[in-house]
Amino acid sequence: MIRVIGKAADPGTHLENRIGEPAANPYLYLAANLVAGMSGIDQRIDPGEPTTDPYADTDRALLPRSLMEAVAALKADALFREKMGTEFIDYIIALKQAEIDRFLSFVTDWEQREYFEVF
Repeated sequence: MIRVIGKAADPGTHLENRIGEPAANPYLYLAANLVAGMSGIDQRIDPGEPTTDPYADTDRALLPRSLMEAVAALKADALFREKMGTEFIDYIIALKQAEIDRFLSFVTDWEQREYFEVF
């Protein structure tokens, strides 16, 4: 997620946050990163060793693989409700649930290929 480019005495040294989704709202993305990062600092959470596959590393909690999983994780997360407010989080969840519902109302190309011959 976080990559350090450079060395300790190099004035060009910087951090790169590599987990962002290009279509994400940059303000919400940065706010969520700050909330999570500050919580980790406050609780002195050891992030552990780096991983090369955040979707398969079974030694720690896996990242959501879909919008549906991400919305479910946000619903269950007390930290973001506390720091960003329940009304705001409920609004974001409702917005994303509407997006999920629109997606699920269409038949995809995969579904047509997979099931066309069966039915």
